[in-house]
Amino acid sequence: MSVGVSTRARVAATAFSLLCLSLLLTAYSGKNPSFGRLGVFIVSEAFAPVQSLVFHSHESVESVWEKYVWLTGVQQENKELRETLERIEGDVALLQEFKAENDRLRVILDFSRNSELSGVLGSVIGYDPSGWVKGIIVNRGSSHGVAAGMAVVHARGVVGQVVAVSPSVSRVLLISDHSSGVDAVVQGSRARGVVEGSGSGMSELRYINREFSIKVGELVLTSGMDGVFPKGLVIGGVTEVQVGGSGLFQTVEVKPAVDFARLEEVLILTSTEQPKIQTEEKEVGRRGRSTEREERR
Repeated sequence: MSVGVSTRARVAATAFSLLCLSLLLTAYSGKNPSFGRLGVFIVSEAFAPVQSLVFHSHESVESVWEKYVWLTGVQQENKELRETLERIEGDVALLQEFKAENDRLRVILDFSRNSELSGVLGSVIGYDPSGWVKGIIVNRGSSHGVAAGMAVVHARGVVGQVVAVSPSVSRVLLISDHSSGVDAVVQGSRARGVVEGSGSGMSELRYINREFSIKVGELVLTSGMDGVFPKGLVIGGVTEVQVGGSGLFQTVEVKPAVDFARLEEVLILTSTEQPKIQTEEKEVGRRGRSTEREERR
């Protein structure tokens, strides 16, 4: 107990002594300004290192805080820029897809206009789910004027025939299917036969008499005799000819002009009128006969 009282007494005495000393120094400094300036100088010099340390510490803390705030802002800005870039890349990809689709549709429309074939444009939305039939599903049906039996073509050539229709979609049998058949003619030799699918992506031109000379690379066209496909449309090209054996006919392998695995849009012919190519052939033939008659005269 006495120790505590003694400690408080010493503290109080020290504080009183310092107060008295401070009053004396203040009074003396008032009468002697030079002494006051000296005191200020001494105190300033004594506390200068502490002030410098506090100042630099404050600057360091402020600098670190500013850098933290700056880095946080940069990270947020980078995140926003990345999100913007991703949106732009998505928009660019979408625009490129639209452009590619428009280019493909323009090719088919140009083909339709130049050949004077009228029809309905459709997009391929799937393949025959059975896996046993070479067919595609098109997003056009009876509500669009499509009916079973209509021919389906592309600017590159013949695709197939509509075999089933619903109000909104149609099922198309490809010419590569083993149950398909297209009356055809070889462009060079004018040999007629029937193109049938082999089921493996290729087709065969059957019932060609052995007396016809068929060459690899010749085009096989629709003859217009089957009542489905107009005359003069490209079916494919001859890739192999087999004349051996004792039969009456030779075997001619035909590669379809259309790549069915990459097919995206088609033209469903709603009219059976012959295309312009046939009209031109008739006009050429008529002019040729007129020239022959004039030469004979």
